[in-house]
Amino acid sequence: MSIKSFGDKSILKGPVYIGIDQSYTGFGITAIDKKGNYYTEVYKADGSGIEKLCNIRNYVEDFLSEHEVAGIAMEGYAFGREFGVALSGELAGMVKLLLFDLYPGNDAARFPLIVQPTSLKKYITGKGTKVNKNQILLNVYKKWDVEFNDDNAADSYGLARIVRNKHDFEYEKEVYDKLTDK
Repeated sequence: MSIKSFGDKSILKGPVYIGIDQSYTGFGITAIDKKGNYYTEVYKADGSGIEKLCNIRNYVEDFLSEHEVAGIAMEGYAFGREFGVALSGELAGMVKLLLFDLYPGNDAARFPLIVQPTSLKKYITGKGTKVNKNQILLNVYKKWDVEFNDDNAADSYGLARIVRNKHDFEYEKEVYDKLTDK
């Protein structure tokens, strides 16, 4: 098991918004407060199969237990990927069941906002297609002055910003409004 962390967990104040970029190879999760303070981790779980799923579940539960959660966004499925769709489905389903169990009475956390990869890319870069991982990392740095060296961290940070519902650009608001049917 390894965990890479970015930001300072101790400066988070009040309720936080969570962004989850679920991946078997690097599970990215970000907590961001109303002022924009953030803390991000990328977790690389040990094991394989059900053991790895259990390790990720326990990790996510521990991370979330440290925060008062106001809302959660998760990255949707990348249907264009040739391999790993079944594994991605298992992982996302496990996370959704965990959230459902952890947050009775808090629908914003219990039922996460699902953000398709193209919508996340548009929110971060202003365009939803033909965006590579380096462009995501660069745009997170240029727009929000937050530096990551891991695309899972950058994606989870972008997801947390979306669910936080504070938009600096019209295209960000457009993405959010389409996701929430506003």
